[in-house]
Formats: sequence, structure tokens, C-alpha cells
Amino acid sequence: MVNDRGNQLNQKDSPLVRLRDLSKSFGRVEAVKSINLDIKSRDFLAILGPSGCGKTTLLRLIGGFAEPSNGTIEIGGNDVTRLGPERRPTNMVFQGYGLFPHMTVRENIAYGLKIQKVSQSEREQRVDDVIGLVRLEELADRGTGELSGGQQQRAALARAIVMRPQVLLLDEPLAALDLKLRQAMQEELRRIHNEIGGTFVFVTHDQGEALALSNRIAVMDEGNIVQEGGPEDIYASPESRFVSTFIGEANILSGRRQNSVVTLAAGLDLPSSSGPDGAVILVIRPEAVQILSDNSQVDVRTEGTIVDKVYLGAYVRFQIQLSSDEFITANVPTLNLSKEYFSGDRIAVGWAGKDHRILMDS
Repeated sequence: MVNDRGNQLNQKDSPLVRLRDLSKSFGRVEAVKSINLDIKSRDFLAILGPSGCGKTTLLRLIGGFAEPSNGTIEIGGNDVTRLGPERRPTNMVFQGYGLFPHMTVRENIAYGLKIQKVSQSEREQRVDDVIGLVRLEELADRGTGELSGGQQQRAALARAIVMRPQVLLLDEPLAALDLKLRQAMQEELRRIHNEIGGTFVFVTHDQGEALALSNRIAVMDEGNIVQEGGPEDIYASPESRFVSTFIGEANILSGRRQNSVVTLAAGLDLPSSSGPDGAVILVIRPEAVQILSDNSQVDVRTEGTIVDKVYLGAYVRFQIQLSSDEFITANVPTLNLSKEYFSGDRIAVGWAGKDHRILMDS
């Protein structure tokens, strides 16, 4: 009995999807480069990166719509590397929705169940359940051409979810929607994920969308996963210049480390910096940069000249030129400003040492 319990715990803790040394080449172009990634049950994983980084190819490999050049794919402990999409416990929602225009919403959702020869009574029940889940009850018998973009997106989600896949794959599902509708659909996706307790993997180039939706993010660049972790970790602790500037805004200041002391081009010495000697960068988020008074207590302090100021309601964005001719951006909450500042003003800025990151400049 102890062994049985141990096996159950191991299965529960093991990843639902396991990618090992997975790569895909198109001729001489290696789109995905020897990726190793674990996806746990109930994860909402964002694969995030710029256009052409290999993220959609990676999603298609997981779904069986592309065959890997090397490596393996396991889902639920089973090797599915050479299985087609119809034989995998996955379903994919494509960017273009892929709805059948000659069918109603209900018929679109039921189509996969009909192909699988699910009994009519079960089919009707499952379709009704998922129509309620995506809140399309009043539109169920309309043609898909009568739906708005957001409604078509929900219908496409329903058609995938009704098949009860172990892993739901979404290829830039909100890219075609306008900003307001995209934000509303983000809330819908979070709600649906919470209600069904499923495992979602979605591709996006929108870092705000990745931060808003996922519990884990895999950042891709040039076919590689360059950092993976929770949204807070990725944002607060980027491991490279690319990640720090791709995920949110970041100020980058150049410097060198020698004997554990970093000297910035702007003339600042930052002691107690562990790591190898050589060229480094300091990464600091704009919201962590403060405008200082004479008695402000901060770990890092420097001076510069305001070259631009933009009022954005909740905060004011200042661009400040330092003595090194580098620029630093400070997003200062409007309520924290004790006086008015103008372009050309000389000011002091600074931040807490815990808020910056020192990275090798590679």
C-alpha cells in the first residue's frame, strides 16, 4: 500500500507534457533548437517571443501538426512523437478560428464528437455544457457568420474543449481582436481555465497578454527557450538583456565589473556584485526609479537632465539624460510628485539596490 501511494504521488507530481531535445529544421533553418520543457497538469503556459522565434512551430510539434527532426514528446507518460494530431490527447485552437461557415455554432461544436461517433444523448449533453461554459446559449443556433470576432473565438474554444483534451493548444488566439475585446477575452480564458481545471498552452508575441493570463512563461528567441518561470520571476529577475527588454520596459545602463565592484559608465560604483569580471549591464524597471529630494534615502543615486516628460494619468513618464549620454526612464506615480518638473531641469534620481539586476553583457 505504501508503494502504491508513492507511485500515485510520483504520477501526480510528474509533468503532463515532457519535451526532450526537441528540434525542428526546415532545410538549413533550425526553427526549434533542442528544447527541453516540462508542462504540468493545470498549467496555463505562455510560449512568448517575437515573430519568427519558433514558438508556433513548437506548438505545432506538441499538437502533432509538424514532425520533429529530433527529440521526443511525451503526454501523460506516453510517447506521442510519431503520432498524428488525431491520435494525441490534445486539441488546437488556430488563430483563424477554423469554424465551418455552413454550420451553426452548435453544429460546429458537435462536429468532432460526431466524427468520434459519440452517442447523440451524450453529444447533446456535452455540447450544451460547453455552450454554457463559453456563454453562447443565445447564439447556439446561429450561423458562425453572424457572430462577432469575440463570439467566434468562444465558439472555437468550445469546439476544442468539448473534446476534453488533456492539453488545449492555442495559437495567438486573441491576435485578431481589438484591444477592448482582447482584454475581455483574457478574462474569459482565465475563467474557463479555472472552471475546467485544464492544461492550456498558448502562443503569443504580446508580453502583456502572457503576464495577464499565464502561471508560467517560456520566453523564446531564435529557436531556443531562453528563460522559463512564473510571470513574477520573469519580470522581476530577467536573466538576459533580451528577456529584460522583451518582457515589459527596462532601463539598461552599461558598466564593468572588477573585483566584485561594478562601475557604471554614468560614474557610479556599485559594490558587492558577485560574478566574473568583464562588461556588464544594469537593468532597472522604470517604475522602480524615483525622483529624489535632498534627504531621500536610496541605495543608488545619480543625476541627470530631463529631456522629455509625458503625463499618463496615474503616472508621469520622465526621460532623463545621464552624464554618460545614456537615458533612463522613470515612471513616477502622479500622487508622489511634490512639485512640477520641466524639460531641461537638472534632477537627482535613484532606486533601491534590490530593484536592479546586474547581468553579463553578452
